[in-house]
Amino acid sequence: MKKRLAAIMMAAVMTVGLTAPVYAQEDSSFTIGMRFPVTIDQMQQQTMDNITELVEAAGGKLLVENAALTPEGNIQAYERLLAAGVDGLVVIPAADSVLPRIKEMCENAEIPWSVYYRSILDEDIKADVESSEYYLGNTYEDEIMAGYNLTAKMGEAGCKNIVLFSTALGDTTGAQREEGMNQACEEYGIEVINEFRATAQASDAAQSIESVLTTHPEVDGIFIAAGTITPGILPAITSVLDQYGRDDVKITIIDYPQGLQDAFADGYMLAACGGHNVTDPLFAASLVLNKIKGTPIAEEAFSIRINQMILESEEDVVNYFKYCESGVSTYTPDEAKEMLFKWENDQVTRESFLKVAEEYTIDSVMDRHEGLVD
Repeated sequence: MKKRLAAIMMAAVMTVGLTAPVYAQEDSSFTIGMRFPVTIDQMQQQTMDNITELVEAAGGKLLVENAALTPEGNIQAYERLLAAGVDGLVVIPAADSVLPRIKEMCENAEIPWSVYYRSILDEDIKADVESSEYYLGNTYEDEIMAGYNLTAKMGEAGCKNIVLFSTALGDTTGAQREEGMNQACEEYGIEVINEFRATAQASDAAQSIESVLTTHPEVDGIFIAAGTITPGILPAITSVLDQYGRDDVKITIIDYPQGLQDAFADGYMLAACGGHNVTDPLFAASLVLNKIKGTPIAEEAFSIRINQMILESEEDVVNYFKYCESGVSTYTPDEAKEMLFKWENDQVTRESFLKVAEEYTIDSVMDRHEGLVD
C-alpha cells in the first residue's frame, strides 16, 4: 500500500480539518474513515459508539468527518479523510453519482472501501464500482419492502388519504421506500394527497401538516419515510394533531426518532420500521477490517441485507431502546470476534456473514444481551 502522508501531516489534518469528534485508540496500527452527520442524536451516537468499539476491537482507530449528506459534502468529506491518511473507508453515498469519484480516490490511494445504508441502483455505476479490486461490497435494507409494509398497515387500518414526508428527489433510499409505498397505495386504494421533501426543521414539518389539515381535512394517515433527517419531526407533527383533535390520523415511520414511544402511547403510531441504523455500518466496516487484516470475507464484492425490525407497540419500543440503544453495542467485541472477524474465527464466511445479518431482530439481541443490560 502506498505511503500517503507522513504521520505528522496526518496529525495536523486531523486537528484542523475534522469538525466532528475524532474517536481514536492511541496504539492502533491502522485507521478507518467515515463521514457522519452534522448533528448527532441518540441513535446516531449509539451508531458511532458501536463503530468505534468495533474498530478498536480490531486494533484500529476511527476518524470521523462531520459533513452534510449531499454530493458535494460527500466528496469533500472523503477527500479530507484520504488526506488524513486513512487505511480504509466506509462510505454512505448521497447519490449513486458520487460513487465513481470515490472509487477513483480509493484506487489512487490503494485502500479498500465499502458502502453502508445503500444499494447501487444505477446499473452502469454499479458495474463500474464493482470492477474495482478495492471495492468490497455494500450493506443495505430492503427499502421497497419497508415502504410497502408500513403503508399496507395504514391500508389495513382503513387509511385512504395520506401525506408523505421523505428525502430529497434523487436519494436512492427514499426512492425505494416510496416505490414500496406506491405499491401498497395501489393495492389498498390509498391516495397520497401531499408530499414534503427534505424538511429542514421540525417547525417546518409542523407548518406543513397544519396546512394539510386545513386544506385537506380528509387526511387520515402520514407516512414518514425517513424519520431521522428532521430532528424532532415526530413530536412536532403529533403536537399539531393534538391541537386539531385529529387522533384519527395514523402514522407510520421508518427509523426510530425522538418521541416514538409517546406516539405509540397516544395512539397515533401504527408501526415503525428500523433498528438497522445502529447495526448496518458494523457489517460494512467489518468488510474493510477483514480486508486490512488480510482475511477478506470473500474474493469478490457482495451485498449484505440487514434485517429491519418492525415495532408495533409501546412495549416493543421500550425493549428496543433498552437493548439496542442503551450503550451496549449491538455486537460486543467478543461477539464481533466470533461472528464478524475472520482473522479471529476462520469459520466466518460470506454465508455466515449473511446469516448473522438476516438474524438481526429485537428477540435475537435480547437473547444475546440478557445479562448485559439492566
